[in-house]
Amino acid sequence: MTKPARVQGIDVARGIASMLMVQGHAFDAWTSPEARETTWYAIERVFLQTLALPAFLVLAGASLALRVEAAAVKGERAADVRRAVLSRALQIVVVGYALNAFSAIVDGSEGIVTWLRADVLHVIGLSLASLALAIRGERVRAEVVTRVAIGIAIVPIVICPWVTRWSRTVEGPIGWVLGLFADVPGITRMPWIPLASWAAIGFLVARAMIVRNRDVRSAAGAPTSFVIAMGVTASVVIVAGTWAQHALVDALGGPLDRAHVAVIANAVQLVARGILVLAVGALIAPRLPERVRWAVVVMGQGSLWAYAFHVPLCYGRFAEVSRLREGLSIGACALAATLLVIASWGAAGLKRIKDRRWANS
Repeated sequence: MTKPARVQGIDVARGIASMLMVQGHAFDAWTSPEARETTWYAIERVFLQTLALPAFLVLAGASLALRVEAAAVKGERAADVRRAVLSRALQIVVVGYALNAFSAIVDGSEGIVTWLRADVLHVIGLSLASLALAIRGERVRAEVVTRVAIGIAIVPIVICPWVTRWSRTVEGPIGWVLGLFADVPGITRMPWIPLASWAAIGFLVARAMIVRNRDVRSAAGAPTSFVIAMGVTASVVIVAGTWAQHALVDALGGPLDRAHVAVIANAVQLVARGILVLAVGALIAPRLPERVRWAVVVMGQGSLWAYAFHVPLCYGRFAEVSRLREGLSIGACALAATLLVIASWGAAGLKRIKDRRWANS
């Protein structure tokens, strides 16, 4: 087997997701109540704020697929690869708890729930860990991880309503741990059920891209025709899934939450949005000017630092003291969000510099 080419599509898609994440949080936190009534805000909320979260989980799974493929080609020991991926997953979870601690110390604590809440970084780390545990045997075998990913892609989404109805009744210390995996009031923001399915689906989509790319060896990650078909399919699923979600809520009553059966359609259409971001990134990656592509990739590779940098500015004490919180018009928020994206890119760039100095020391 030949060594896989460097895939720029996933790197660019992660950069796009990072920029969407920053601007989405800025608009969510800083837009005034009056501005929230405008059509522009509705468009931004429906079409842009819903992309970043599923994209990051899809891209986490996609990146793991590339790692598994490279390990299989090189004949790496499964135990070494599993250990490396689990270590990375644990680092992400630890950063999630560190941000909880920062929020509790700087912005004020509501008790143990502030320190132990399960948020986006926790679910990304745990989703990666779940897939990494499938890297078994003597040598890495992509087909084994693929079979496990198929199960994780389906089961958490399907069981979500029923598990949530039970998990919401759990009280006491057990909820502090269970809240990482299922929806426990006060602890959970982003649970493993159903969001781990998004990472598994990302793994499976990337596996399909890898297979299609073995002869073409495109830096996009797959042939252009396949990437376009992937984006079109994702768009169709978004429309159909959104319609099904609303139809189920109308038929069964609301509100829509993780205990409602409509959450299945909701999870499906949201993961399709993540796949759409991946398709867009893969499609434009080879076509971007080199310097633009470099800048986008820097943002993506430093997305963890960008997240840690901008979230306190959007939702923490800074936003309250500066009167940015729910204080800006649409135009002012667009300008402020652009500046925040640039500043977050700078934070991501610092991570790149640090890594290079560490490697050369």
